[in-house]
Amino acid sequence: MLFRLLRFVLVLAIVASAPLSLDAAAQGLDHAASGVVADQQKILQDLTTRTDNLEKKIQEDGADDASLVDIRLQLEEMSRGALNSALAFRPRLSEINARLDQLGVPPAAGQPPEPDIVTSERQALASQKAEINAVIATAQNLSIRISGLIDKIANMRSELFRNLLTKRYVLSDALSPEVISDANGEFTGFYKAVSSWLTFAFKFKFQAVLAATLTALSLAAVLFVGGRRLF
Repeated sequence: MLFRLLRFVLVLAIVASAPLSLDAAAQGLDHAASGVVADQQKILQDLTTRTDNLEKKIQEDGADDASLVDIRLQLEEMSRGALNSALAFRPRLSEINARLDQLGVPPAAGQPPEPDIVTSERQALASQKAEINAVIATAQNLSIRISGLIDKIANMRSELFRNLLTKRYVLSDALSPEVISDANGEFTGFYKAVSSWLTFAFKFKFQAVLAATLTALSLAAVLFVGGRRLF
């Protein structure tokens, strides 16, 4: 009789403590998930602010290749930060999913209802999971945005490189009055230089050239006449 009484008391104690255990477990998961969510939300907000600032800097320094390289390096680091933020929820999601599996699915219509504490815990876990998934979606969207900016920088740097090689000039600038005037001045200077050289050569070099030519012809005539007499 005493043994049965002790067993009955033990069963009552277990039944009475079960709701407390479930409630404590739910609260533990709730606090842990809330802490991780708050931490990662702050991290993602900081990354978003930095992304906004760098996007403005891309527009301001679009012609500076060195600045674009520095911005790209920062964006790549931030992309890894967004990915790490999403991965930080993996342990909590595993715990929540495991707990939901333990609780099982809600009873179907017509079946005996489950205890209210089980229903409350399942709803709390589902709410936490939805909140975590929302933060993960924010991290993924930020990562996609950063990747788009990295691709934009790559295109801008390619355009800068092509412009450096081709040196494109606007035709209207090339045919402006200032350019035509400068070209005319250069041509006039070149013409004067050539004319001066030809005049100098004709005045001072022509006589020397003529004398040398006559001397050469005279020597050739002497050699020709002397050669005929000898042979």
